[in-house]
Amino acid sequence: MKSILHFTKQFTTNSKLVLAFTAFAVFTITEMHAQPFRAELPSKSLGLLLKATEGGDISPYILFDSQNADSDATALFLQRQEGNDLIFRGYTSIPGKKFANQRMLMKMAANGNIGVFQNDPLERFHVNGNVRSDKEFITRGKNGQANFHSRFGSDGTNHRIELRTGDTPYIDFSNNVANTAEADYDARIVLENENVLAVKGARLAIGNTIAPVGYNLAVEGKALATGMKIQSVDNWPDYVFEADYELSPLSELEDFIKTNKHLPNVPSAAQVAQEKGFEVATINKALLEKVEELTLYTIAQEKKIAAQQEQLTALMTKVDQLIEKK
Repeated sequence: MKSILHFTKQFTTNSKLVLAFTAFAVFTITEMHAQPFRAELPSKSLGLLLKATEGGDISPYILFDSQNADSDATALFLQRQEGNDLIFRGYTSIPGKKFANQRMLMKMAANGNIGVFQNDPLERFHVNGNVRSDKEFITRGKNGQANFHSRFGSDGTNHRIELRTGDTPYIDFSNNVANTAEADYDARIVLENENVLAVKGARLAIGNTIAPVGYNLAVEGKALATGMKIQSVDNWPDYVFEADYELSPLSELEDFIKTNKHLPNVPSAAQVAQEKGFEVATINKALLEKVEELTLYTIAQEKKIAAQQEQLTALMTKVDQLIEKK
């Protein structure tokens, strides 16, 4: 059993389909034939006209069906609807009951929009269901833009993702569907020069976390790196070595430690716990300040020890001289 294309009456006994060529060659099919109907356009014909000769709401159609009157068969037909829309419909051909279980497969609207399982296509190609491509999916820029532009999202939500290419490829994320200009986005991932992948307009969180306000990157868990550089650190602690820097006496430092249980200008354990951490640049500056102060304490202690050593040496010399006189 093979499927064939045929033109036949289907709606009423008196209905018939007319194939009219623009060169005025007319073929009228009034009965079913065992063989497929074949018509060739005469020379210089400009087209083919398919219409129903009877009045009413019967629209001309092309039927693709298997020739089996004894069992169910799945087939489809192409039909013009009101408004000049073309519809591909699937149906189950049941003996004694034509066009059972009709379902719309594809619609070509009069405005040029095509819908697949979509009765009211809103775009040039509107699919209600999954779309698969085994090759690249390429679109051109909107309104004559030179860059490629693909948009993913729903007009019924405030969320949208756009893939663009221009001087450099980038992905835009938006929570406001009113943003349609190329520069309007809430977050952007862009491949900059020298293969730098940059995130713009948003804070980046890695892991199950939220980047707090004021921080561009938050990582929950460990981070591994071979190096890290912190830029723009103000008031680096070299001021400790200035001549007018007042170094606290060790006795005062001892009293502060006994009272506060931490060094001056260094956050306490309670402060670190309350603030849920510490600033790396700030703690490094504080620790360096303590190291430089400790260096000054050590130098002062060295000078004091040297002076005491001189005094001790002088005393020992006098003791030796006194022993010799006896």
